[in-house]
Amino acid sequence: MPGRKLVSSAFVLAAAVAVAQDNTPLDEFVDGFPLELEKQTRKADYNELFRGGDPSAYFNMRASEFMPTAILPSRPGVMPLGSKSMPQVGKIKAEMTSESELEGPLTLDEFLEQSDTAQAFLVVHKGNIVYEKYPRMRPADYHLWMSSAKPTASLVIDQLISEGKIDEDAPITKYLTDFKGTDWDGVTTGDVLDMATGMDLEDTSESRFDPDNIARRVYEAEFGFPNKTRGVEKLRDVLRSTPKKEKPGLAFEYASGLTQMLVLLAEEVEGERWPQLFDRRVWSKVGAEGVLQIHLTPDGIAAAHGLVSSNLRDFARFGMLYTPSWDKVAVEQVVSDEILNRIRNEVRTHEFVMAGFDGAVFADYLGSDDFIANSRQWDVIWPDGDMWKGGLMTQGLYVSPSRDLVIVYFNVSNDDHSGHRFARPIATSGLFDDK
Repeated sequence: MPGRKLVSSAFVLAAAVAVAQDNTPLDEFVDGFPLELEKQTRKADYNELFRGGDPSAYFNMRASEFMPTAILPSRPGVMPLGSKSMPQVGKIKAEMTSESELEGPLTLDEFLEQSDTAQAFLVVHKGNIVYEKYPRMRPADYHLWMSSAKPTASLVIDQLISEGKIDEDAPITKYLTDFKGTDWDGVTTGDVLDMATGMDLEDTSESRFDPDNIARRVYEAEFGFPNKTRGVEKLRDVLRSTPKKEKPGLAFEYASGLTQMLVLLAEEVEGERWPQLFDRRVWSKVGAEGVLQIHLTPDGIAAAHGLVSSNLRDFARFGMLYTPSWDKVAVEQVVSDEILNRIRNEVRTHEFVMAGFDGAVFADYLGSDDFIANSRQWDVIWPDGDMWKGGLMTQGLYVSPSRDLVIVYFNVSNDDHSGHRFARPIATSGLFDDK
């Protein structure tokens, strides 16, 4: 759209204009962090927490030390993943992004060895781990999913739609009645799911500097950081004050605040807080290896847009809920065929996603714009039905239902997003076709 400024990150406003700084190699933090870094992180503002430097590395792994956190246990007990090593996965090559200091193309093995910011990479096929490496963290360590967590919110909303409790074509204010009389009137749940609301809530570089910007105020409210002109605000109040920019449906405009609207919607419809709701509907069915950590605002709202933590294998287990191998990690199917069909087939157009600045950003991250569009909090849907959701500092969740394949990875980098470049080539390599 005219006048839209392309930025290097679509996930959190603080990262878009990150200040150059010296970063400690992540290898030095594998066995723990020094006390001084903990003190530095505790003093950090939201820009520093998400900039991609040393405080970001600490916060990614230790978010529960800084925010109220709901703990969701593994209620069925561990359902172990199988093992069927495929070393050839590590030989798959990808070009590096233009911001990378690494010279490509590199194989996945080479990238994980040479990148100072790559922490872990896991590929699961038909319930078997076929590739798993932890170059800069330990397998049992917890890590933020960042925006790769957004489908947790859309999954619950889709369940409620399937049950007839939510009409996605009705105004969201039908359910969030305290939002009636605001600019949210006329915005549907479907618009919120696809980030097509036309509300002035988009994560952009400009929002980092403007204390009146709603996206900035959303993040400040989540952490209890005082706004320069308003002091400490509550997240729900900030969202209610969002102004309309244009009519819904014109362009994909990425906003973590929209995911939070889905959290509020689910809580209102079900009459229970998000962690309990998500546990009851989803996580209590999963045979995870560890607990799921859901981090909360000071007044108890789950920051499901990105502040969710687990180990890497349990991150993959969430992705497997969308595959035919769901029964290898869960005691009950939570992603129905109906929900999966809506995500993969009821998508908007390529022109719609490219009209927002994030379409071009995702094309740059992935090295191609051959996708159709975004869909229901997933960033990209390809013609073959594969799905991808990226997160700040280069976290990633790739699901190929037709290949029964899940790829997940953790990084700490806002400068080099090359870690995203491998998932699609792995899926389309032929290694997982008709097997």
